[in-house]
This record gives sequence, structure tokens and C-alpha cells, in this order.
Amino acid sequence: MWQFISEHAPALTVIVTGVTLIVWTVYGQIMSANQSRQLQTRVFITQGNGSGPDSTCLLSNMGKEFVFLRGVFVDLYSADGNQYTEPVEKEWQEQPTSYTTEDIGQGPVEASQQLALGPFRWLVAEAARKAGLNGNDSDNALWEQIESFGITVIITAGPYEQIIGAERRFSVDASNGEVRPDPKGTRLRAARRDVRSLKRQLRAMTEAGGTSSPS
Repeated sequence: MWQFISEHAPALTVIVTGVTLIVWTVYGQIMSANQSRQLQTRVFITQGNGSGPDSTCLLSNMGKEFVFLRGVFVDLYSADGNQYTEPVEKEWQEQPTSYTTEDIGQGPVEASQQLALGPFRWLVAEAARKAGLNGNDSDNALWEQIESFGITVIITAGPYEQIIGAERRFSVDASNGEVRPDPKGTRLRAARRDVRSLKRQLRAMTEAGGTSSPS
């Protein structure tokens, strides 16, 4: 056996070197994939504190790094088939003791942090006001007009400040006074076409006045 090894040492060296290179290449790819998964943006929109209109819309950052909340949009789907998309912004206090992301609806959301975006009743009512839906109607009448609604959160994430959208739809059962989250969960929007659309929404949010037209 030793004679065989001695006679074929150069060839065996090449084989061992090649196998070692393959093993380390595969190991490196596995480590890189694991690191990419760990750094992947993971944000969720959920419902807390009940199941009615007064329940709270929550944003949870389950990724390994902080994300920056840029804006919140509400899509209203009325019973007559129209859709309205409106930004929902919190009013800043004139002399606040401090500015937090939860207070103003913009800012950093740390890893493993959960942020209250506000009650669904307020989010829907604010979007409806901007869309001109509620008028002089009572709050209950407004909810009877809405068949479902979607919450879209636009964030900036990662070292390259990638714009990502997280959205989830909720159905409205006005007769039972319930808001039901879509069982499909939160959908992340990071494709190029989505990013262009999200950027347009952010630009529109900075424009003064105007309401969305039904689509």
C-alpha cells in the first residue's frame, strides 16, 4: 500500500487538493446562504388587542438589523367596487418632549421591536377622510361602506438603503364588528416594479392637498 502511495503521490496530491477545494467551496456557499438568510428583512403586520375596529395594527421587525419606517398607506376597498389609496400620517406635537417612531409614524424600528401603528378605526377613518368617503356619515356607516382594506408599510432596509414594502389585507365584517387579517400573512414587495411604485407613493405623500380617485 505504501509503495502504491509513493508511486502515485503526485496524482493523489492533486485529487486530495481538488476534493479539499470542493469541500471548502460548498462550505463557503452554505455559510454565505445562512448569513444572507439571517440578514434578510423580515417584517410583519399583525393585529393585536382584540379583533374589532378598535384593535391595534402592529408592525414587527423580526430581522437581524433595524429598518427605517418611511410611511404608512391604507388601501380602502368599498362595497361598490372602488379602491382608494391614501397615506396616513400622524400629527406632530408643537412642543413634544421627544420624537419617537411610534409618535410620528416615521423613524427607525430596531431588530425584534414591535411598533403600534395605531387602531384600525383611526387608520381607516383617516384614509376615508382624505379620500372623501365619510362626509357626514357616522362611524358605523363608514365601516358598512368598506368591504376590506390593506395596510402597506414602506421601509428602508440594509446597508444599501433598499426600499421594501410590507402589506397585508384585512376583511371587514361590519355586522359582527370584526376586522379579520388575511390568513396569507404579510407580503413583502421588493421587486423592481414594486420599488418604483413605492417610490411614487412616497413622492405623492409629500405633495400638498388632493385626494385619490377611485380605481
